[in-house]
Amino acid sequence: MANDISEKILNYLEHKDSVDTLELSKYLNEEHQKIIGAVKSLQSLGNVIDAEAISSKSWDLTEEGKEISQNGSHEFLVYKNIPEGGILQVDLLKSFANAKVGFSKAMSKGWISLDKTTGKVTKTTDNICDDVQEHLNCIAKNEHAKVPDNIRQEYKKRKLLQEILTKSFKLSKGKDFTLSVSKPETDLTPEMIASGSWKTKIFKPYNFNALGVLPNSGHLHPLLKVRTEFRQIFLEMGFSEMPTNNFIESSFWNFDALFQPQQHPARDAHDTFFLLDPKESTKFPTEYLEKVKNVHSKGGYGSQGYKYDWSLNEAQKNLLRTHTTAVSARMLYKLVEGKEFKPIKYFSIDRVFRNETLDATHLAEFHQVEGVIADYDLTLG
Repeated sequence: MANDISEKILNYLEHKDSVDTLELSKYLNEEHQKIIGAVKSLQSLGNVIDAEAISSKSWDLTEEGKEISQNGSHEFLVYKNIPEGGILQVDLLKSFANAKVGFSKAMSKGWISLDKTTGKVTKTTDNICDDVQEHLNCIAKNEHAKVPDNIRQEYKKRKLLQEILTKSFKLSKGKDFTLSVSKPETDLTPEMIASGSWKTKIFKPYNFNALGVLPNSGHLHPLLKVRTEFRQIFLEMGFSEMPTNNFIESSFWNFDALFQPQQHPARDAHDTFFLLDPKESTKFPTEYLEKVKNVHSKGGYGSQGYKYDWSLNEAQKNLLRTHTTAVSARMLYKLVEGKEFKPIKYFSIDRVFRNETLDATHLAEFHQVEGVIADYDLTLG
C-alpha cells in the first residue's frame, strides 16, 4: 500500500513543480498520515524528492462554540429570555445552563439592568447585535480575516475557539528524481559479487556516525539500590552524611564512649572481631576519656555508673566496628568541641561486622542505617 502511494506521489510530481502534502492528501483521497509515511519512505531512497517541513495554524470551533454559532451567544439567550415586564434574576439564571456567564456578558454590554432592591432584570435596549455568533460563523466558514486577532484570543479564553497547529511538507523533485521506486541494497552479498550484479545496484549509504547496539553491561546490586534510595530520603529531609570509611575502630569509640560496660558479653571475642595488628590505639582526647572513665566507674550526669574499675587497656583494643554508632559518637564529640553549638542532622549507611555463625540468614558483615539529630528541646512527639 505504501509503495502504491509513493508511486502516486512521484507520478503527481512529474507534472508539478511542488505540492503540499495536505493538498496531495485531498487529491489522492488518502489520509494525510499515510501520505507522510510514503514521503518518509521516499526520503530514505536518497535525493528522489525534496521535502520542506511546513507548519500552519488554523482556528476551529469547540463544541460550545458550535452550539453558539447555531443558537446564539449566552448573552443573547439571556436577553431573549427576559420578557417585557422583566424577570427575577434568580429565575433568569435557572433558564439555561450558561445563564450566569450570559448574564455577566449582557450586563457588561449594557443590554440589561438589574434592580438590586427588587432583584428584577429588565432590558435596556430594543435592538442588539449578536457579534459573538456572527464571528463564530465567519470562522466556521474559514473567513478568519473578518475576525480581529484580539477577538479570536478572547473567544479562545472563553473556550469557544481552539487553535490548531497543522504540520505538513512541501514536496518537489529531488536531483535524483525517478518514477521507478526501488529499495536500495543494504548488504553486499557473495552472489552479487559472483554475478557482477552489484555494479548496477543502488546501495544505501553507510552511516558511520550511527550508534551501535549497546552491549549487555552490569547492573546495580539490589543492596546498592536500597542504599541509594535510603540515602536520597535522608538528603531530602535535610540530613548530612557522616564519613563512614573507617572500618577499624577502637573499643573506646565503639563501646566505652557509648557507655557499654567493659564486661558486656558483646565485647567478647565470640561476638566481635578483634585485630592482632595493630592491636591497640593510643590516641584519645584525654579530657573526654577521663569523663567517660568516671561515668563508667562512679557515675555522673544523672547516672549512677557501673561501679567497677574501668580499664584503659580494654578501651585501647582495636576491632572491626560492630555498628556505625561509633561514627556517631565521634561526630557528636566533634560537635560539642566546637566554639558554638549548632543543631545538626546526621545519617550514615555502611557496613558493620559481627563474629556471627554463617548460615542462610547470617553473614559476618551487614549494613546499618542510622540517623541522629542534635538540637535543643527535642521530643519524640
